[in-house]
Amino acid sequence: MGTILKRRNLLEAEAEKGNNTFADILKKVENNVVRDTLMLLKENESESGRIKVGYTTIYPQCCTRGHVHEPLEEVYFITQGKGIMEIDGEKFEAEAGDVVYIPFAKFHRTENPYHLPLSYVWITVKKEG
Repeated sequence: MGTILKRRNLLEAEAEKGNNTFADILKKVENNVVRDTLMLLKENESESGRIKVGYTTIYPQCCTRGHVHEPLEEVYFITQGKGIMEIDGEKFEAEAGDVVYIPFAKFHRTENPYHLPLSYVWITVKKEG
């Protein structure tokens, strides 16, 4: 008899295929920009008025649109999953435990080509003056 148990990493597992799966629903949507953000601290709730904190989840096979914050620098702390970060045209993989710094006025985008959610805490700080 062959081996019954097989070791498999959750991050490398394949998603189920078929109707009513998340992947199937995504095919029916116009784009794959699907994410949720929870605001943890708004600028007007901080003493300096310059700090904002949030928690974002990017769903499997989805991404952000990408954007630039002219007066802000930003830090991501990846808490779950892994994904592809793009900052100012450079792409690299980021995963749980990584800290990613995004300088002032740099285009950035995050994509999750994997089968598990990608979540991160982000902090923006507005330039003084």
